[in-house]
Amino acid sequence: MTTPTTLAASRSALLALLRAVPAVGVVHACERYADGEIGFKQSYLYTHADPAMDAFAATPHIRGWYVRRTATSEVNANGRILNEHTWLVRGYLAFQTAIESELIFDDLVERMRDTVRVDGSLGLPGLLGSGVAQERGVQVASAGPVIFAGLLCHSAALELKTRNWAEWRKP
Repeated sequence: MTTPTTLAASRSALLALLRAVPAVGVVHACERYADGEIGFKQSYLYTHADPAMDAFAATPHIRGWYVRRTATSEVNANGRILNEHTWLVRGYLAFQTAIESELIFDDLVERMRDTVRVDGSLGLPGLLGSGVAQERGVQVASAGPVIFAGLLCHSAALELKTRNWAEWRKP
């Protein structure tokens, strides 16, 4: 695949990758808000299409993510303008001790990382992290329990960088 040419194309490629991960849950293109806790909870409510996927089975539960661009740097690369975008992918999963939901969440995070690692639609891997010791792919910046929509949930902040060639815009 080729490197995206706009921020919107980078976001679309990232969303497509994440949404393709089995049992990923709801993936929003931006952070969601609601007037009340019930509406907020509804925007992250998920039920498996395949109840055999994990121990949540067919029970509706919080399982969702949002994507936010947190930074962009612009560099000259061989006479062309290259943008490097830093993304936050923030996720939540209902906490259920009886089914060891933390292990389900960790596995889900790793499946997301695996999916991004091997895909070329984000300007990766050739452009970013081509050296042995260079940062590449999705980094787990933080993980732990949070109160989300009034419920105890697992949460993780994932970070990654993508690149796109800048298109010249006329004012």
